[in-house]
Amino acid sequence: MSRILRVSMSLATAYIATEWLWNKPVLADLAAKIAPPVPTRRPFAMDAHGQVRIDEFYWLRDNSRSDREIIDHLERENEYVDSTLADTKGLQQVLFEEMKQRIKQDDYAKFPYRKGPYYYYQRMETGKQFPIYCRRRVVVNDTSSVSVGDKMDESQPEEILLDANQLAAGYENFRVGAFEVSTDHSLLAYAYDTSGAERYVIRFKNLNDGTLLDDIIRECSGDIAWANDNETLFYLTKDSLDRPDRLWRHRLNQSSFEDATLYRERDDAYYLSLHKSPSDRFIYLHCRSAETSEVSALDANRPNSSWKVLLPRKQGVDYDVCDRENYFYYLTNENAPNRKICLAPLSNPDHLEELIPHHEKQERIVLEDFRTFVNHLVVLQRRNGLQEVAIYTFDKNLLSSPHLIHFPEEAYSLSHLSGEYHSSVARIEYSSLACPNSVYDIDLNTYQMVLKWRQGILHTRLQDYVTKRLWAPSRDGANIPVSIVYKKDLFHQDGTSPLLLEGYGAYEISNDPVFDSGLLSLLDRGVVFAIAHVRGGGELGREWYEQGKYLNKKNTFTDFLDVCNYLLEQKYSSAGKVAISGRSAGGLLIGATLNMAPEDLFCGAFAGVPFVDVLTTMLDDTIPLTIKEREEWGDPRQKEYYDYILSYSPYDNIQHKKYPPILVTAGLHDPRVGYWEPAKWVLKLRDCKKDDYPVLLKVNLDGGHFSKSGRYDRLLEDALQYAFLLQCWGIHK
Repeated sequence: MSRILRVSMSLATAYIATEWLWNKPVLADLAAKIAPPVPTRRPFAMDAHGQVRIDEFYWLRDNSRSDREIIDHLERENEYVDSTLADTKGLQQVLFEEMKQRIKQDDYAKFPYRKGPYYYYQRMETGKQFPIYCRRRVVVNDTSSVSVGDKMDESQPEEILLDANQLAAGYENFRVGAFEVSTDHSLLAYAYDTSGAERYVIRFKNLNDGTLLDDIIRECSGDIAWANDNETLFYLTKDSLDRPDRLWRHRLNQSSFEDATLYRERDDAYYLSLHKSPSDRFIYLHCRSAETSEVSALDANRPNSSWKVLLPRKQGVDYDVCDRENYFYYLTNENAPNRKICLAPLSNPDHLEELIPHHEKQERIVLEDFRTFVNHLVVLQRRNGLQEVAIYTFDKNLLSSPHLIHFPEEAYSLSHLSGEYHSSVARIEYSSLACPNSVYDIDLNTYQMVLKWRQGILHTRLQDYVTKRLWAPSRDGANIPVSIVYKKDLFHQDGTSPLLLEGYGAYEISNDPVFDSGLLSLLDRGVVFAIAHVRGGGELGREWYEQGKYLNKKNTFTDFLDVCNYLLEQKYSSAGKVAISGRSAGGLLIGATLNMAPEDLFCGAFAGVPFVDVLTTMLDDTIPLTIKEREEWGDPRQKEYYDYILSYSPYDNIQHKKYPPILVTAGLHDPRVGYWEPAKWVLKLRDCKKDDYPVLLKVNLDGGHFSKSGRYDRLLEDALQYAFLLQCWGIHK
């Protein structure tokens, strides 16, 4: 992870040499001179359990995203950001150029993967924002002979299947969702979104002659799956609350108005998802709430046949499914909080037999993902929070003892377990805070692991960076994992380093340490970066998650503070030199932590699309996600949960005290966290706090939850965020 750029010696000498200015940040002086937007106050009373709360900014919510008064206010917020950070424009440009010059601009976006008679891949071109989707033929089409030494033959003609740059022309926001080729590889179905609202359009392309079909399907969730007749496509649509709730069947060359509705999920707590099995034998429809799931299967060779529920939903039981030969394989948490694997005959899918048992709690082994091959079973699992690959060999339906594959770094991430079903080669992606995204192929017979590709990072000595894994004690005796990275020659464990601490802690999602080339621009200026793997995440299993949800949610926030204090005790930084960062539910963590923390602990904060008005949202069934989310935060229609959520919800707990400079982002079309939550939070913070530091709101008026879609546009967003944080640390170059 070396962020020293030698492309431009003038940049290197003028800007990479760090100057420490631990005086009062200039942001406070700027904020005192530039007035923030001041909208009208329109008190709105909300009554629950005999308690009335008054929200003066409730009126900022507009489901249509078209109210001119509100749009004008959000535009003024953007102008205030630009004015306040005007003196950082030069630094933002330097950061952008650093980040752009560091990436290999004509690299793969997705390394070639084998699928039948083709290698499919995505590549980038210099100067272009989006990937180009391509394929080349395999010379010998025999998936059983696939080996870890195989390479795509670049002498074979390249077929460009989709150029996202052409499709994105004229749109401020563009994102390709599903990209699925038919079983015979002659047709492409793809989904794209142009607003950030995650409502997709599906189009079809004939790959034999390159023509687009007339078929168009609108307002979809983005999930699609081909039947094996190469004429039938299954897809999902959303209801008015943005919940994927209906399954449809479409036949090519007919109007979408003639499509058949096959299923409608009427329980508002459940969402649908759709995918095809690795064997291509079945299409699976998942009905899933936050805690419970149910899967139905369809024979992919019989698209007009009936869907069959495999295991009927049972409250609190969540499962995923694969198939192999004459059996279904289930990864389930039934009577197994950290999951086990069972199998059942295709003819009797609810007659389960345990295959891989649940591990005892003291082993802290969590089964995360699995994939069946014709002769093997591969499991992605965690041991004490670190991921590993377990390879099993089938002898009929019996399994060998697992062969475990470990990795040498102290903290890292494994993802995207894949592979051709009929082969003996599995693929896994590896990344760490100090290692770029890497693709490994694993021979499932010999266990040989071959590095196939590593993301290109230019002008950088990755060996100059150190990544570690620490354990921080919490106030109630738990040990919290921490991932950390810094540049060796700029770090001195004496408390003088600036620290950026990130957290998430929700939904049993593991916030694993992955490589971010942009982060190197902070490390090269002496910043230490750390991730607090707090309770509410899934890093240490189900119990770790449950200790950070419902009536235990405050553990997430106190864990974050305890990690911060531990790092200060260990001299990674000092009070007043710590900035904090989180997105979405991680933004909730940032908001709650700012309310709880001592005034002099943090020097700055970044909250991306933060979920900060928890109580109001969880009381309102008309807001997308609310009903499902009650299985994460609790149902405040019950007084016990009302009182508890009220005690931590960031919007309801803003203190009359000093806060550090804060940068907040929002997406106007965000379907997950309404733009009005960060917009209201910013206004109330300005009203209540007792200091001159700015609270800034940057609104993407053309995007949603995931910010800008083009790669250079994302770098510009990162440059603004990093320039803000550097000012908070007093680093001006």
